[in-house]
Amino acid sequence: MLSSCNNNTEPPLEVRLPISEVYVPVSVEFNEKDISQEDKSQLIHLVNNQFVINDVSEIPDDPLGLNDYFGVAFDKVNFNEYTLLIKYIINDWTIDSYDNRYYRNTQENTYNWSINIGTASDTERYRFTRFAILVKKLPTDAKVVIWQGLTQLGWYPD
Repeated sequence: MLSSCNNNTEPPLEVRLPISEVYVPVSVEFNEKDISQEDKSQLIHLVNNQFVINDVSEIPDDPLGLNDYFGVAFDKVNFNEYTLLIKYIINDWTIDSYDNRYYRNTQENTYNWSINIGTASDTERYRFTRFAILVKKLPTDAKVVIWQGLTQLGWYPD
């Protein structure tokens, strides 16, 4: 006969963490023929990296001017208490809905930010989009994983 004392000392695999502030995603439309090769290279760098920011000087410059208009809010962040997470993407669709999920993976010892995007429409132009959240200050050696998922709204398989 098997029995269990219901003594589970294993920590949960995922621990949901609070997000202190969610910034509205910001997009700039562009035509790739209208930007320089240097700007294209900078866009690729921004999209292929994730940004864990612990000081206002670490906020990346973008060649399409997102920070010129919308970076002002980041100047007010208290970086002694908070860490700013930023993710950039290039897309050719509109963002109709999105949701953020922020959690700690106890097995991998990582902090994870998942951006879940819903769309129902394509556009003919490209968009450079910045997502950002503010979280409690992360340890300097923290491993952070940022990724996005995409679902198509209104699409149902037969």
